Amino acid sequence: MLRYAMAVVGVPLVMWVLCLGCGLAVERLLRVRLANALVPLLGLCAALIVIFPGYALGVGDGLAICLIAVLTLLGLLLARGGLRARINPGWAGLAGLGIYAIYMLPVIAYGHWTWSGYDFVNDTAFEMLLADHIKTFGTTLGNMPESTTRDFVSAYLSTGYPLGSQALLGTLSAITGTDVAVLYQGFISTLAAFGAIALATLTRGFLDARRAALAGFAAMAANLTYQYALQGNIKEIGLAATICIMLALAAEAMRISKPYTGAVLIAIPSAAAMLIYNVVALPYIGAFVLFLGIGLILARRRLPTTGWARPVCAGVIAIAALSVPILGKFSTFFQVAHAGQGSTGAGATAIGQLLRKLPISQISGVWLSGEYRVAIASHHAGLLTAIATTVILLAIVPAVAYALWRKEPMLLAVAGMVGLVLLIVFPRASPYAQGKLIAMSSPFVVLIALVGLLSIRRGRLGLLGLGSTAVLCVGILASDALAYAHDRVAPTAQIEAMSAVAKRFAGQGLVFWNENEEYSKYFARETRIDSPYEPYTPFQVQPLSPISFYGRYFDLDEQAFASIDRFPIIVMRRSPSASRPPANYRLAYENTYYQAWRRTAGPVVLAHLPLQRTYSSSEPVPCAALRSMVKGAPKGAQLTLAIAPEEAFFEVASDKRRWGTWPASAEQPGGVVTDTGGHAEGSVQVRRAGNYTVWVQGDFPRPVQAEVDHRIVGSVSGTNTHGEWLQAGTVRLSAGSHVLGVTKGSGHMYFGPGEWGVGAIGAVAIRATQPERLQSIPLSRYTSICGVQADWVELIQR
Repeated sequence: MLRYAMAVVGVPLVMWVLCLGCGLAVERLLRVRLANALVPLLGLCAALIVIFPGYALGVGDGLAICLIAVLTLLGLLLARGGLRARINPGWAGLAGLGIYAIYMLPVIAYGHWTWSGYDFVNDTAFEMLLADHIKTFGTTLGNMPESTTRDFVSAYLSTGYPLGSQALLGTLSAITGTDVAVLYQGFISTLAAFGAIALATLTRGFLDARRAALAGFAAMAANLTYQYALQGNIKEIGLAATICIMLALAAEAMRISKPYTGAVLIAIPSAAAMLIYNVVALPYIGAFVLFLGIGLILARRRLPTTGWARPVCAGVIAIAALSVPILGKFSTFFQVAHAGQGSTGAGATAIGQLLRKLPISQISGVWLSGEYRVAIASHHAGLLTAIATTVILLAIVPAVAYALWRKEPMLLAVAGMVGLVLLIVFPRASPYAQGKLIAMSSPFVVLIALVGLLSIRRGRLGLLGLGSTAVLCVGILASDALAYAHDRVAPTAQIEAMSAVAKRFAGQGLVFWNENEEYSKYFARETRIDSPYEPYTPFQVQPLSPISFYGRYFDLDEQAFASIDRFPIIVMRRSPSASRPPANYRLAYENTYYQAWRRTAGPVVLAHLPLQRTYSSSEPVPCAALRSMVKGAPKGAQLTLAIAPEEAFFEVASDKRRWGTWPASAEQPGGVVTDTGGHAEGSVQVRRAGNYTVWVQGDFPRPVQAEVDHRIVGSVSGTNTHGEWLQAGTVRLSAGSHVLGVTKGSGHMYFGPGEWGVGAIGAVAIRATQPERLQSIPLSRYTSICGVQADWVELIQR
């Protein structure tokens, strides 16, 4: 519960206190008094700037903590007008609180610390890794032993990868003494909340406090932005938030009419934006400054004078000075991003995780489908989305006209900024990068549209504007609710089991982690891990058959024996079908999810004959293969068989009369896609009476019940890694025929995240509870094991 409380309440509370103190200190230094809501926003950017130089020098989190603590304490002690008077952020704070709630809802509803977007993009895995690495080594590689963890960190640091958000998250982790993963979703949600507060203050020149708060909330709730946050995009949400803050502080700079102070107020969030996303932030900053000048000319009917140049130059110099730690990496990151066609993720392509090029219409913030990567399937939902999009885009026109009439340049600058970025950068980017641009720009488009609707206050047009705003807000929230219903959260019980294994074998050599689990490089980092399915790792998986391993899982017996036998420790998921490691390994540890095997001094394995197949951990031993193995064997050698306990498998796809519309899975042989409720069952034979464990293979966003002889023995739930199994329960069975079945409910309860998520089921299995055993025989008796059911046979020498 302590971790859950820190994940849900601790993150925003600690960040608010730190940012409030830092903001008050900078406010005091600049000799201005900002609106209460703007102070922590300024503090967020100042905190990021203060902590980053130490990390860039590779000194770890000590200096960062000291600097941010001193700045916070000075601000809280020297608050203008007293601290109590500066705490209340007003209606804008309520907008931020509302955004925090909807962005954090997957964790709140899950009831345990976790994060969203698990097993979707999974970039969150290396973002966590970088944030944790920064705490010890800063932005340098440091003295790390060979492992997948080291290879990943090295690969990303060499590209000039942006680390601003990760640096702030790592500092927050160090201050609270809480793991980065526990804070991750709350950190992203707090960044989004700060963005909403900024947008709510930005529109105060057009709207009253309540309407401005509504506009800020709805803008930051824009669906594509929300979905990118749910998939863990820490840089994109961080950049969107800092650009929002830049706009809000620019509006405040115009209000206080102090050119040089105003230039610094704009420079601080601009530098923070570049620390967060490097060169990607420049188009937004440059376009905003350009159109702010144009907006001033249009709104105030006054041409610029030479007096404008000095504050502008001062602002540019301030941005450059505050961004010094990353200026040298601009060229490197730009070249890497350009070479990757706009995608910075490891192994990414021009389309990345997308299934198609996203339509620009998704910038409207309304997308009535739980999956942003595909077209809306329902005709009615598609029509409603099209209507809402049209209204939002048309509402931009009266908003700009109203800004001109009111001689307010800020809204013109925001519209020009988004328009120029989309006009120049968007056509030149890959579909992957275009999706990010749409997600980061969407809040500004929604904000402008809502200002256009809410600024109409008289007569029937006023009522029409208010009604349209209400309908659009409902459309945005409905879009987010559908995204939430399809979202997947991390199975923290499995994650904690992973960490337990790593702690147990820390310092005991390179650990072979035979699971296609991208988060193992982070959660198993306490040991030297080799995650063989990763693009950056000491030893990649070597399948017996030449085939791509991306998105796949290979049993030990499907891999080259020599590639396995080099490791002192092998870790694998518990499973009824997994092959036992070779005879020179002994079980050293197991928990609910994992087994760890340690290599022993003997015997020496001379040859290995794999027999396992999919959904069968044992097969008859072929005599011809034995004959070849025995031929030419050295004196004193013998054969060892791995004999699995009794088991039986039912492939769900084999039930042609299954209830429901489960189609066959293209990724899982013998499996089905559980996109609706349904039931499948089939008969299996048990030769010996005894206790049997029931397993279900697949991915289970919603619970799936496992049944034996039409009696429920347990259920499995949660997102699962590819090809793996979850244990449903244990049952006593008699010898003879039995019916195995699985059932997924057909209704939707609308409570937890992933309620509408599409899962998969491969098979149901029963396996006797006794462990797999080894049996040795002399070479002279090799014919006696021909046709015997075995997991594998090895030629060994003791």
